[in-house]
Amino acid sequence: MVPPPLPLSEEAARAVAEERLRLLSLGYYISGGIGVLMVSFLIFHFLIFSAFSFMPERILEQGQNGKSGDTQVETTPGHHNSDAQDFAAVQIIFRVVSGIIGFVILCGWTLGGLTIYAGRCIARRQNRTFVLIMAGINCIWIPFGTLLGVLTFMALQNDTIRKLY
Repeated sequence: MVPPPLPLSEEAARAVAEERLRLLSLGYYISGGIGVLMVSFLIFHFLIFSAFSFMPERILEQGQNGKSGDTQVETTPGHHNSDAQDFAAVQIIFRVVSGIIGFVILCGWTLGGLTIYAGRCIARRQNRTFVLIMAGINCIWIPFGTLLGVLTFMALQNDTIRKLY
């Protein structure tokens, strides 16, 4: 049978709490940095979709003339060319997808920045409620964010750490 652990002195308990908070803040810095880095890979996709969405229609016409060698199809003034309509629809789809990707990038950067800020708050012993909220939000990112969030909840409920805040 293992004997129960000896109670720590006040000074030793404070040193353990300080070390736990230091490691938690480091975890938040790393988690936020990795999140910002990962979502930044979407910038390439955002730029490609944006570039294609603003491509002029004459590129489509040049491509058709170069492939088939036929003359352009003439349309009556009341008729629209179906290729032009298709091209406009594709441009709209590319703009919508580009907007969605841009929104995801902004949300990811915001979440990463707030996670880094939560690490800073832990290091400075400020905004305990904000840190708990960010711990809950980070629980979404399985497995590392969940582990970080659960450890944050466990650490911040400790009486010694509560006194440090």
